[in-house]
Amino acid sequence: MRPRPEPLRTLIPLLLALVAAAGAFGCGAEPARPNLVILLVDTLRADHLGYAGYTRPASPRVDALAAESFVFLAHHANASRTGPSVATLFTGLHPRSHGVLNPLTSWDAKGTLDASQRTLAELLREHGYRSYGFTGNLNASPRFGFDQGFEEYRYVESESASDLNALALEAVAGASEPFFLYLHYMEPHSSYAPPEPYRALWADPDYAGPLTGDHAQLDEIVAGKLAVEAADVERLRTLYDQEIRHLDDRLAELLAGLEAAGHADDTVLVFVSDHGEEFLEHGSALHGYTLYDEQLRVPLLIRDPRRGAGRRIETPTRQVDVLPTLLELLGIDPAPGLQGRSLVPLFDAEPDAPPPPLFAEASLRAVRTVKLRSLTWDGWKLIENRLPRPSVELYHLETDPGEQRDLSSAEPERARAMRDQLRAFAESLPEGQPGRVTLSAEEAERLRELGYLE
Repeated sequence: MRPRPEPLRTLIPLLLALVAAAGAFGCGAEPARPNLVILLVDTLRADHLGYAGYTRPASPRVDALAAESFVFLAHHANASRTGPSVATLFTGLHPRSHGVLNPLTSWDAKGTLDASQRTLAELLREHGYRSYGFTGNLNASPRFGFDQGFEEYRYVESESASDLNALALEAVAGASEPFFLYLHYMEPHSSYAPPEPYRALWADPDYAGPLTGDHAQLDEIVAGKLAVEAADVERLRTLYDQEIRHLDDRLAELLAGLEAAGHADDTVLVFVSDHGEEFLEHGSALHGYTLYDEQLRVPLLIRDPRRGAGRRIETPTRQVDVLPTLLELLGIDPAPGLQGRSLVPLFDAEPDAPPPPLFAEASLRAVRTVKLRSLTWDGWKLIENRLPRPSVELYHLETDPGEQRDLSSAEPERARAMRDQLRAFAESLPEGQPGRVTLSAEEAERLRELGYLE
């Protein structure tokens, strides 16, 4: 073999070095992506957390997480039930477009997430992610289509946060590829049954009323069969806060486990809820029956170690915005047809233009049958009740954030204009068709225990 000319022999190491440098800067190869962890806490109101101004120390670990995160102080769900809200989180679509709405038949939660819908897990799988999900809520289980795109997705019937944590940490142990981990915790969903020693926290030793936090009692309140007084409401709030405190400690365990596994600096972490809970602010209890803010206003924290400590963001945001936000953070082009907008621009500054309208829907046949939708826009909120009786409610949120003074009669022109806007917005959304399943007797009983069946 003839020896190479001296100039070429000199150039080869230089060319190899340039190729290596190009790879290091992402030229010609997809850069390494961070992991994604979504922690969804079922039935968690934002206003029962310390970072949002709550005075009871029910959430020290969540509050510490908020100090490291972008905090969305006016985040809203697009539904007041688990199935529709989680489907919106997974698809970036409003409930009427992904189709997971109760059809008001004799079975609730019958509509499932159809295989035609493209989920976050499916999008991430296309970019090399391995996805794992563990849920304590049957409504968000594989039975109803929520496992689409996941390598492993399991309904954990025990509802124990510790059990979910153990499964999650085992799934991602030693991960060498980027992963997506979804955990759906059931505390503080009813029944409110905090374990010891949490049950002693903030408890009134003189309370002698009948309320235990059992779901059947809460159903009686919804049905108007059980009258409650101020001390009873405080009892319910205390049990709920005790559940939150119990979960907060379990979250601390999970976050410590992720850090010990070396995932603190390479993971985008999201803390969110599917909907809130009512404590007689509007005469009832539980969730799914109304669209007031105690049902819709939920926490959203996004911690991205690459972006520093974050900031507190007051612009109203929507659950439908979360998926496009996560895609941008992970460096993935948005999927076609998404109905939300990325919130990443809010990381740096509040916008000059007003945010888009917040549209929400609810339909439920259980203790009561309801069908309603709402639109929040420019400081005003209109709720259109379609069942059991057609009516509208109008609230000025800047002067009446608790939605206690219905102004529909005093402001008929505004109510009419907002009703037209609500209907136009709803009609602009394509309607999706849910899949259908027939519930087993065991599934029906479990959903009845959770308040989702008659």
